[in-house]
Amino acid sequence: MTDVFASLRVATVDFDDDFVLLALADGRRTRQPLRWAPALHEADALQRAQWVLTPDGLGVNWPALLPARKEGVVDVPNQVWDDRYEAALARLKSAGWALDALSDVDQHLVALWRMEADINNGGFMQFLCNWGDPTCQLALRALQAMGAVQTHAILAGMRGLLDRLEDDPEIKELTDLYGAMTDEEQAALHAFDEAYFERPEDLARLGLQHFGPEPL
Repeated sequence: MTDVFASLRVATVDFDDDFVLLALADGRRTRQPLRWAPALHEADALQRAQWVLTPDGLGVNWPALLPARKEGVVDVPNQVWDDRYEAALARLKSAGWALDALSDVDQHLVALWRMEADINNGGFMQFLCNWGDPTCQLALRALQAMGAVQTHAILAGMRGLLDRLEDDPEIKELTDLYGAMTDEEQAALHAFDEAYFERPEDLARLGLQHFGPEPL
């Protein structure tokens, strides 16, 4: 286990009305909504207290309530990565939504968040049309830096389908791109979307290894 993950091992688990509350080895705190695990939401205090850590200490299971997962019903790196995103987005808001006013790291984090949120919701074209090619290129650079080889290949493949349309005079808006693609290109794009939905890599862990958690 690398140092960054050793520092994220779970120290204590608590609850309030809406969240599982976690204190970690380095003193940081994170939380997961109880609604993500309805059985925990409905459990009483005694049942909630019967938690066990995953072998690496980075996840929490409740075997009496829910089937144990390898990374935990509560997956701490995933939560800490979400916290990293949220902090970058807060800085974006403070900068008046001017992405180029942020540090390079925060620009990469915002691009990755936009990629994950939009492709998971509506596919690559939603991501591209909402944020444009500069954000797509930022996401590609971030994935490459993280060593997310498979996800980078998928995103690059999606973007590559549009190369021949870059100078097409019929393309007035990004939303025109999909209709200008051939049936074969649209089918290839859908295949890339499906490959992305399979989540071939753990972006949270790769991201934390490269960027680290939000500084304390």
